[in-house]
Amino acid sequence: MTEIKLITCVGVEHDLALLPHFLQYYQGLGISAGNIHAVLHASEDNTAEMDKAVALLSDYGIRPQERWIAPYTSKSMWDKRREIQKKVAKADDWIISADVDEFHEFPVDLKEFLVYCDKKKLNCIQGVFVDRLAHDGKLTPVAPDTPIWEQYPIQADVMCTIRQYEQGNWAAGTVNVMACKGSVLPSLGGHSALAGETPVNYLFGRHLGKLPGIGRAQVRFAVPLRVHHFKWTDRLTASLKKRLSTPGVSERGKMYGEALLNHIDGPGRILVEKMPVRTPGFFERLPWKYQLNAFSQRLLRIRISNKLKKIVSKQ
Repeated sequence: MTEIKLITCVGVEHDLALLPHFLQYYQGLGISAGNIHAVLHASEDNTAEMDKAVALLSDYGIRPQERWIAPYTSKSMWDKRREIQKKVAKADDWIISADVDEFHEFPVDLKEFLVYCDKKKLNCIQGVFVDRLAHDGKLTPVAPDTPIWEQYPIQADVMCTIRQYEQGNWAAGTVNVMACKGSVLPSLGGHSALAGETPVNYLFGRHLGKLPGIGRAQVRFAVPLRVHHFKWTDRLTASLKKRLSTPGVSERGKMYGEALLNHIDGPGRILVEKMPVRTPGFFERLPWKYQLNAFSQRLLRIRISNKLKKIVSKQ
């Protein structure tokens, strides 16, 4: 029987304020406690934060999959998540692999959407990050009793704005795998399927990060699958500094992390006035299959336009 399973890695030193909101959200999508596989990570053993994380999971009927004590790097964390996926998932299960600050929004009820994907023989579903900011972009603490959507109501495109000065295919790092089959392993960062493994059938026909125009806010905001990104809290600066100081940090991760620190150094906030902001409108009220088709047609128009520009430029 096909099941939906959630795999996450909880950094107990930085993620605990978000954890109850995260668990409430995914259980609200219909993922049972027994199908939530949470690795608890800490750099030191026997800490009060680890005990608190175990207690928080217990409040939601969840036992930790593993207590992982080691220095953090993105590579080691994704190695760990793939290891857990191989252990707990059947090939035909659906896997949601999400950080604690990532809340995946699907265009319709999760089970209904994944049945649709099964009928289409899709096995890797990507979406775009939408950064959630507090009022005025302030890096505020996460409150336990107020819905997180109300605490961080602004939907912005921080990642692309910060990363636009990077060299190379930076846009591919601002999309994420929102669901994949158990036989499809996520790549480093969770942005795509791991190369050289199971043949991949992406929702939009190919890696979303390689589609034309995906780095532009007006294109990204039209994608009807979103990863609401609650990274922008009072824990951001300390978390970034610790990860950047850990041996083994990737060059791309170092570049992005330093750019973020440079942005918030001084004002202590995300400069909302410099960010594209998403305002939900008429498009979101359309039937969800129409939204998918409309976005696919938009991509087709962009590809045709780009080809025509190349033809004209050669004349």
